Amino acid sequence: MFTDLACGQRLDMAGYAGGHWLQRWPGLALALAAILAVMVDNRVLVVDSHREYRSIRLPSWALPIWLNGPAFAFASLLLALTAGLLWYEKARAFALWWWAADTAFYALWTPLVLALNWYFLAAVDAMWFWLLAVGALFVYWRSSRMAAALMVPVLAWMSYIVPVSFAFWLLNH
Repeated sequence: MFTDLACGQRLDMAGYAGGHWLQRWPGLALALAAILAVMVDNRVLVVDSHREYRSIRLPSWALPIWLNGPAFAFASLLLALTAGLLWYEKARAFALWWWAADTAFYALWTPLVLALNWYFLAAVDAMWFWLLAVGALFVYWRSSRMAAALMVPVLAWMSYIVPVSFAFWLLNH
């Protein structure tokens, strides 16, 4: 341990205040567990609804179905890493609650589309997730710039999902 002369704060050898870095990684484990639960739940829904999904009229510009699974998995991983970084950087509780709200909207989209066929609510859900993801850039920036940066690809993916969701609703109601 040494003292940072600029602010008088005790830092460990890696330059972090507040204890050993291993004490902060349980947050990543919790975030990974939460995201894994969302992914497993969504995977169960997808397996049971392949026939249903194929009956949905898709817009001509929709991506192939095989690309959705890897894209959602990548977005899920980024959300988990974001939470882990926020926890690791000892983010304000507000940032962690923001992540929880964002992840809740993320988790709702697949059941709304594939299990319930509520396309309008799925579109509204996707729009709220997108709005929260935009806000997350600013909320997370104060605590962890890397966490904010990890939201950029998630935001790009959701920028596609929002219009696709509204197209599902327009084509299938």
